[in-house]
Amino acid sequence: MIAREHGAGSLFGAVAWRGGDLSLLLLLLLLLLAAGCSATQEPAVTATVPLEPHMRAAEQGAASAVYFMLRNPSPDTLVLHGVEIDVAGGVAIHRSTDTNGMAGMVMQDSVIVPPQDSVAFQERGLHVMATNLHTALRVGDTVVVRLLLQKSRVDTLRVPVRE
Repeated sequence: MIAREHGAGSLFGAVAWRGGDLSLLLLLLLLLLAAGCSATQEPAVTATVPLEPHMRAAEQGAASAVYFMLRNPSPDTLVLHGVEIDVAGGVAIHRSTDTNGMAGMVMQDSVIVPPQDSVAFQERGLHVMATNLHTALRVGDTVVVRLLLQKSRVDTLRVPVRE
């Protein structure tokens, strides 16, 4: 499913982060979240925190990757065992590798998030690969991504497409 959204009034705004800026932003946001937590706060209901999730624009038939932060606020281990994206013919969880200067990707059957921890799905790291796109993804589109977690749990992200 794609929803076309335009303008700065979208859920994620119009800010684009690049390279090291994204890593710094994620670190600062995680520190702010940790500083704002206290023992009396209710735990988050969802396992996902949309810290600038995004996909790259791509043509029909091509591939694009999904980047986001997966957070586990619970005292139990969280297991991501699959992802569904309606606009993709294939979806897989990959980890980027660099062996002797040769870039590659290794498919992951699942991703484990320890209690009270987070896992970043980011460029040149762990990411979700959407292949054989049924439609072109344009800047400003929003793609629905379903994260399949243990115990038949499904979390849904609305992921903006950007450059």
